[in-house]
Amino acid sequence: MIALLAVLLGAAAQQQPAPPVNPPPNVQPTGNAPAPRAQEGALTLERAIALAMQRNPDQIRVELTSESAAQDEIIARAAILPRLDFNGSLVRFRQGAGTVLLGGGVTAEQPTQAFWNYSGNVTVRQLLFDGGRWWNNLSAAGAQYAATLATVDEQRLQTAFNVEQKFYELVRNQRQLKVLGDAATRSRDQADFTQRLFEGGRATQADVYAARANRDNDEINRLGQESRVELARQDLAIAIGIDPAQSLAIAEPAQMQQEPAAPPAASAAVEQALSARPSLKAFALTAEAQRKNAQAARGDYWPQISFSASYGRNTQDFNKFTETPINRDSSMSAGLNLTWNAFNGFATTATAQKADIAATQAGVDLATGRRAVASDVERAVAQLAAARQQARIAAQSVQTAGENLRLARTRQQVGVGTQLEVRDAELKLTQSELARANALVDGHEAESALRRAVGG
Repeated sequence: MIALLAVLLGAAAQQQPAPPVNPPPNVQPTGNAPAPRAQEGALTLERAIALAMQRNPDQIRVELTSESAAQDEIIARAAILPRLDFNGSLVRFRQGAGTVLLGGGVTAEQPTQAFWNYSGNVTVRQLLFDGGRWWNNLSAAGAQYAATLATVDEQRLQTAFNVEQKFYELVRNQRQLKVLGDAATRSRDQADFTQRLFEGGRATQADVYAARANRDNDEINRLGQESRVELARQDLAIAIGIDPAQSLAIAEPAQMQQEPAAPPAASAAVEQALSARPSLKAFALTAEAQRKNAQAARGDYWPQISFSASYGRNTQDFNKFTETPINRDSSMSAGLNLTWNAFNGFATTATAQKADIAATQAGVDLATGRRAVASDVERAVAQLAAARQQARIAAQSVQTAGENLRLARTRQQVGVGTQLEVRDAELKLTQSELARANALVDGHEAESALRRAVGG
């Protein structure tokens, strides 16, 4: 009797219609979604670069180095300009009493005397010849100053590149946060839908638990991505020279969701870089400065010839010290001076050889720099080409994954699909959206790297 009653109750339950279950809302793929609307006053990429040029410590450091090199050039030029020196003294003398010899064996007693002594001397010196040392030093200082200017230009490229990379990394993390946030929303809606299916008798308790676990895991991923966004924001703040604690919101570039540009021919890009890259100009000018330093070091083998003239006056009477004509109580001199260091323990030879070694090393640095620039260009072109292809494939993958999720949900709604199929489709959509966001950011970072590599 009990078995018969159970069968009748089961049949009655099957004849009762299941309560209607609303499906979860269709969540469109975010791969082609427009960029989030920028907050008012949000920092643009152009503004970030401009701020970095003013506040970045590395940029400030090289500009100060360039200013110091400009002063070195002035110092080197001072050697060929006349040198004017003046010295004067005001001295109080006290001479004690005593016997003085007047001449002819006659002596006299001299009382104690106290008097002032006034003296002044003006000397002019002009270098005429020093074996080429002064003009080689001047040429070396000029080349070194030009090298620091090229270094400033190179640092501008590097500063702009660093800011762009940090900016794009923040965009990447924000885009990933959007994708993971949408994934968490889909999981939450799916968990609610599975609960309603269970209440309608169309899903098991295990399905409910699995959907809730998926929901919680996706929420954990979203929260973890929020911390990565904050770290990327701080990196950008440091790069542009502002306080990381300061509020910072960015505006995504309008072209951020566009496919990366087609890369140029590698050979043409390398040729452009070798002629335009400021770092190579700095290496070449540094090598020229070292060659001039080596020539200047050999100037010590030659004598140094200079012209000097001086005028001085020495008197105990201030009125005579200031009176005219100036030839009273005075002395004048003029002449040519020759100084020749005939032997200094081979120090000149060692100094010249050290300068030659430095010039050779500068030439090696130039050759190494040319190879490094060519490698940077080749690498940037390859990365840009790969990112461009990846972006195209990822865009197709997003569309396919979106259709796959729609189909999996439809199958689940009509009772022929499973919770596992929906979860697999959700994961594939999330992965494809992350892949497209990464490919687009990688492409723009490669464009930035190529601009830096070729010299702007």
